[in-house]
Amino acid sequence: MKVKIAYYKEDREVDIPEKNLIGVLRPKDIHPAADLTACINENLDHPIGTQPFDAMCVGKKDVCILVCDLTRPMETERVLPLLLERIECNAPGAKITILIALGTHRGLSDEEIDKLCGKGIREKCNVVNHAFDDPDALVQIPCDREDMPPVFVNKILTECDLRVAVGAVKPHPIFGWSGGAKIVIPGVAGYETTGYSHWLTCPHKGIEVMGKEDNPVRLLYESIVVKAHLVDFILNAVLTEESKISDVRCGDLVQAHRAAVHIAKKYYVCDVEEPADAIIVGVGKWASDLWVGSNAVYQSEFYLRKHGTIVLLGNFPEGISPVHKEISQYGYMPYREALKLIAPGGPLEHDLSTASHLVHLGRVLDARQADCVLISEGISREEANKVGFQYLDSPNEIMGYLTKKYGENVRILAIPGYNSTPIISGRPQD
Repeated sequence: MKVKIAYYKEDREVDIPEKNLIGVLRPKDIHPAADLTACINENLDHPIGTQPFDAMCVGKKDVCILVCDLTRPMETERVLPLLLERIECNAPGAKITILIALGTHRGLSDEEIDKLCGKGIREKCNVVNHAFDDPDALVQIPCDREDMPPVFVNKILTECDLRVAVGAVKPHPIFGWSGGAKIVIPGVAGYETTGYSHWLTCPHKGIEVMGKEDNPVRLLYESIVVKAHLVDFILNAVLTEESKISDVRCGDLVQAHRAAVHIAKKYYVCDVEEPADAIIVGVGKWASDLWVGSNAVYQSEFYLRKHGTIVLLGNFPEGISPVHKEISQYGYMPYREALKLIAPGGPLEHDLSTASHLVHLGRVLDARQADCVLISEGISREEANKVGFQYLDSPNEIMGYLTKKYGENVRILAIPGYNSTPIISGRPQD
């Protein structure tokens, strides 16, 4: 059977014999909203846990709209005009800033901003790339916890009088699900704040965190964001495989987020009847580097048997990461090994963002005692080997590699990965 795998902007086809194929794992039957404008307007008018959006806007002078970058696609260009129209109607003359929640990703070019937000938005609004590494762009916010470092976020959030967050809910290896408060921390947090938040889940298996919306890390940072009054209203979307909006929930930071997660679970929690010897997985249409594309690996922990193999297909035109060069130096590793890197005097003592990334992927391979095999044009064999991956030149080599390793009856699960949304299981492998 020929299976198309998302390889960034284009697909790669893998021919898997029927006798070897467990299945092709995709979200359950989910469709775009029949009338997206009506869907959004209905939820703006009848939000969960807040006043209607129009009432929230009345009298406001300085509005900030948080949006995700292009690695988190969700039809932002269709959502923003609806929000802007209401803001301009109910708060005429208000200053409007669109703050792009980059986390520690690189900033977007003007062309990329137009693609994300829609043409003409830059002329109407002040559009800002979050600068995680610029102290002048950050401000410390209150935190009751004495056992954690200071928390810094983009100061724009503390200077406006209405903060609106737009995002999507997807399974996430640190915060359980994306959306909600995650768009603030790590979305517009300082580098050390982001690193610490990511490091907190490193001692745990991915399957103990991913898909758990009430996990301790989310609850901790949710409480910080709520107490600091950094978000007044959210719009969280549930997406189809093509990253089209199927449904939204609006309103309170916590209540509306949980309502959206409840919907998403119906489509993105998918079980299979047997563990796979090998998983062939794509990185989606927007993962331009391995830092982002690693999401494809995380979900494999739910479905892979011990001593299994993950075959990762991704073009990665920006390589391993244009920002985090240290990944190539250290490679992926389990938590116990990364502790040496962050110890006092260690090379990553002050870079928990990179250290946690090494662990989040490394813990999957460690938990399953698995290999990861990369097929990529943007990452060379030598670079792949440096981070601990095997390497194949072409999808045509996959079946030969797997049958040599596991025999003619190797059992394979394919995950095309079209919208970069991980699929998780309610019954993960032991």
